[in-house]
Amino acid sequence: MNHRSFDAKTYTRRNSNRLPFYNYRSSGAYFITMCTHKRQRVLEIPIIRTALLESWHQLPQRFPGIGLDAFVIMPDHVHGILWLDGSMKDAPPLGSVIGALKAWVTITWRKYHRDVHLPCLSHLWQRDYYEHVMRNEEDVVLTREYILNNPLQALLRQEQRYEELRRGARDGGRP
Repeated sequence: MNHRSFDAKTYTRRNSNRLPFYNYRSSGAYFITMCTHKRQRVLEIPIIRTALLESWHQLPQRFPGIGLDAFVIMPDHVHGILWLDGSMKDAPPLGSVIGALKAWVTITWRKYHRDVHLPCLSHLWQRDYYEHVMRNEEDVVLTREYILNNPLQALLRQEQRYEELRRGARDGGRP
């Protein structure tokens, strides 16, 4: 490839899901969702689940100005609310905090595969993460409620799918 013909606009990094002009070191609450790669249900593995929970609780010790709020681990994704104090000296941006959390758990993921003598053929996490900048107290309350109710909602959806399958089998395959 001729390096003189390199066009930075053509070969740029992936598009970001972040708000273009928002400072992600700003004080406030952030709703985050991290999904496993291809929605693998690996967060059900006890050692991975424990590593994730411990890593979440270590965030305030590892990063200045981080506060934790509601958090839930589902089989293939995680929801949580993080509070950032952007007035702290060396306050980290949200992306650095999430990147560290993913990295710490990935270390356990790889060790788990070595210990059980399985090849680690895929990534643990989906690229990037979803975030929502909380705008007011009502937003925080509603999001906290959503996070805490997420496991129950998942069970209800699972039960509904089971019932539809059962009904379909009983009716000769008709839904």
